[in-house]
Amino acid sequence: MGKLKNGILNGFSGKIGPVEGYQTGEDYYIRAKRRPRTKFTPKELLSQAKFKMVRTYLSPFIDVLKVGFAGHYTKTGGFRGAISYTMKEVIQENAEGFFIDPQLVKISGGILAPAENPQVEIGAGKEVSISWDQSNSGWQHRGDQLMLLVYDAVSGVIDKRIFDGAYRQAGEFKMTPKVKLHNKEVDIYIGFLAADRSGQSDSQYLGRFML
Repeated sequence: MGKLKNGILNGFSGKIGPVEGYQTGEDYYIRAKRRPRTKFTPKELLSQAKFKMVRTYLSPFIDVLKVGFAGHYTKTGGFRGAISYTMKEVIQENAEGFFIDPQLVKISGGILAPAENPQVEIGAGKEVSISWDQSNSGWQHRGDQLMLLVYDAVSGVIDKRIFDGAYRQAGEFKMTPKVKLHNKEVDIYIGFLAADRSGQSDSQYLGRFML
């Protein structure tokens, strides 16, 4: 790397032939142009494959994760926090290779209390009914709001509630998922968001259901 002092056109930025220039403050520098890597170790290739699998799996509900992982798991939290969590805690391995275990996936994380004894029923017209015991939640948490994800991982189709779910004090929430999820196997997750948006609960996996 070389430093230009009133050199070529008083410094330049960008790439010219085999070199590139850049500016830091009032100084200009020149260095050999960096070449993108084309060879990776088996460990690096495996890590890249896992990252791609996780990002593909989580991307359909990125807006849920930005809220659900706010300030959680990593310094930045949000979607990056969700990716980091899933990479480290969710990916499993069997004889066929690596896979994402939906039972371990989380849509939120934090210190709020989770739902007590949550239950799911699929009713007529594909209605999803979720109930929980709210009797011991305490007055200060009665305004916590339900977060919900209904996810068909095969097609990537979701239905969700972020800021428009039921309050903890209600003890139940009912919704009819979008038509694209009808007659599909879906994974259902819930979590709670503080009334003042200051925190979240660890989400809960309620199971896989046929709509």
